[in-house]
Amino acid sequence: MKRCLSLTMLLAATTLGCARTGQNVIEDAAEAMGGAAAISAATTLVMEGTGTTYRLGQNHAPDADLPIYELHTYRKEVDLENQRWRIEQVRTGHFGTSRPVNQQPLVQAIDRDVAFDVPADGDPRRLNAQIGRDRHADLYHHPLAALKAALQGDPEATVGPVIEEEGHEVVEVTLADGLHLTLSVDAVTGLLSRIESTTHQPFFGDVVIATSFSDWEQSGELLLPQTISQTLDKYRNGDFSVSSQVNTEIQDLSAPAEVASAQAPVQQPVEVTSEELAPGVWVLGAGYNSVLIEFPSYTAVVEAARNDQTALAVIEKAREMVPDKPLQYVINTHFHSDHAGGIRAAVAEGLTVITHEIHRAFFEELVMRPRTLGPDHLTNNPKPLQIETVSGDGPYELTDGDRTIVIHRLKEDLHAAGMLMVHLPKERILVEADVFTPRPGAASPFATNFLAQVRALGLRVNRIVPVHGRVVPFSALQRVVRTIARGS
Repeated sequence: MKRCLSLTMLLAATTLGCARTGQNVIEDAAEAMGGAAAISAATTLVMEGTGTTYRLGQNHAPDADLPIYELHTYRKEVDLENQRWRIEQVRTGHFGTSRPVNQQPLVQAIDRDVAFDVPADGDPRRLNAQIGRDRHADLYHHPLAALKAALQGDPEATVGPVIEEEGHEVVEVTLADGLHLTLSVDAVTGLLSRIESTTHQPFFGDVVIATSFSDWEQSGELLLPQTISQTLDKYRNGDFSVSSQVNTEIQDLSAPAEVASAQAPVQQPVEVTSEELAPGVWVLGAGYNSVLIEFPSYTAVVEAARNDQTALAVIEKAREMVPDKPLQYVINTHFHSDHAGGIRAAVAEGLTVITHEIHRAFFEELVMRPRTLGPDHLTNNPKPLQIETVSGDGPYELTDGDRTIVIHRLKEDLHAAGMLMVHLPKERILVEADVFTPRPGAASPFATNFLAQVRALGLRVNRIVPVHGRVVPFSALQRVVRTIARGS
């Protein structure tokens, strides 16, 4: 049987009448790994080692590196026949403070489309359908699983033509379950060096997950990668150094019956509570706190957090509470995904975003990102971004009639560059996010700097309104900082 083996032979092979197809590329990649028979015979895969994962949407600045989780142990068991995997890992979080998060055991799993986690001190719990789709796709972000599926010859699967791309042969493969993969094969080694798929990420919309493979080693009849690196668009997602075994004994990876029979959780209606802090000032609670401020001719809200559903519920509540004035501004404390997750919804509702100047380009990109796999409120109600920014350290004032609020940048904050806090001088209220969380057991690594900056600015504060937690007197912050100082 005549075979096309590499790009270097492509011209000669074509001359001899061998048309290079996507199936040829897949078969040759399988041969380079150890052969189609050995791949097809593989039923289990176990990878063990160490690595690093990354905390998406929580970097210090929009273009800064992501905070990391250091994986002290990492073990991934894969049932190739039944489309299941389970990851057991112990990790330490390093989030830009002097106090890393203590070692945490973490168990994540997928059984076909049933995603679930196993808490260290609790029962397994089913996760939402999007996580199920993502974990199912992750099964095929390994050369063994991807090639095994592509070689099965299922009539519902399709293999596209070959595309030449910078030293690689690239083939688009759609598996029988509809999962679309892009396989890149190194033209020199013949090994599958990269796998890509596209998914919906709640904050960023359509994203490309790309997994690269290198440092191949022999494991039985097969060559398998020791170094696996993954990105989500431009962000690093995971880096692993592993050794692998095939056809070794693994535990039962099926979802527990109570998990498999449970419905995947869905977004529940958001209930927004309100509490008046002063005339024309309310805290709106919806998991995260927002603050509604009434001016003589308009209103403004601090923070459009979490997601579309939360932001839209807060906006609706704000308009309901002050129905005769337009809701004109949303003040964003910082760009982290949990605090800016409702910005697109706010833009769709016609609100002007006020944020720090270092976030401008980030938000301009965010509102333009495609969301074909998960259309949101802005997709369905497109509007241009209207944005005003705080320059340098501020201040930035919103004044209308007898009401003034002053927005300051929180200098030297290790949590987020361009972090803003909102001061209501007349009411002596200060709104902040993430730098002080007054609830039992909450760590406050940023509280000392927060207090120092408030004092340096000479702000007169009686109450603090955190985006996380309850409204507290300013003395609560002073007390926590004193406790931190005694323990240092």
